[in-house]
Amino acid sequence: GGAYASPQLLELSGVGQPERLRSLGIEVVHALPGVGENLQDHFASRMRWRVKNARTLNDRVRGLRGLWEGLSFVLRRKGVLSMPTLPIGAFVRTRAELASPDIQFQIFPGTYRSIEDRRLDREPGVTIAVTMLRMESRGHVHIKSSDPRRQAGIWHNLLATENDRNTIVAGMHLARRMMQAPAMQPYCEFELTPGPDARSDDDFLEYARREGAANWHPAGTCKMGVDPMAVVDPNLKVHGMEHLYVVDASVMPNVVSGNTNAPTIMIAEKAADLILARH
Repeated sequence: GGAYASPQLLELSGVGQPERLRSLGIEVVHALPGVGENLQDHFASRMRWRVKNARTLNDRVRGLRGLWEGLSFVLRRKGVLSMPTLPIGAFVRTRAELASPDIQFQIFPGTYRSIEDRRLDREPGVTIAVTMLRMESRGHVHIKSSDPRRQAGIWHNLLATENDRNTIVAGMHLARRMMQAPAMQPYCEFELTPGPDARSDDDFLEYARREGAANWHPAGTCKMGVDPMAVVDPNLKVHGMEHLYVVDASVMPNVVSGNTNAPTIMIAEKAADLILARH
């Protein structure tokens, strides 16, 4: 299941947009135009700094120090390997008039060059993932074949609106100002990426488009509601179907302003109560 696989399973079973299903040779069991639509995620643009006068994961997991950290975890469950992946975070507002935060800083005590190549740099560094919490952009997930072994097509449609673009740029400026604060100067050596040559909003936006990525919090593709694009009702039952429920992050009408793991567990807990009460 999940926001990628739940719409795929429904479409393969004949539940979804009739024209799309017929074009793939799938018999329409029930027409639900919202299946696979409304894909949302948190978009993250990762900024990196070289630091000084401090140890980071870059240097703590190498050589004899790395061996010691490994033994410390195995024998005592202590050390850097016992830390969460992102031990520091902050929820911030890019504009004072906002009622709640629109950006999350996910701070990682290390640096690596790219999402694809996660080998840590040799010199100490810090990464701030400037993460958008309430994006306006909407994408979709749809099957491309009646073969269940083929992956569905995923289109995130990130940074599709002007407000989304303005928000990520404002968040990146805020992260830079934080790292340039006087209290950080004993530790902050220089900005690695996007780097000091990136000065304008356009520079930041170009970097975000090139290096940014979805933050692995997909949601919304089988959204709950009573409008024509809703897939499940308030009891998580698929509209127009009997004994068919969707229980995962895909039912969120809007992705939560934070990580999706705990809310999804809560959805499952509630679903268990609802299904037991019904049956």
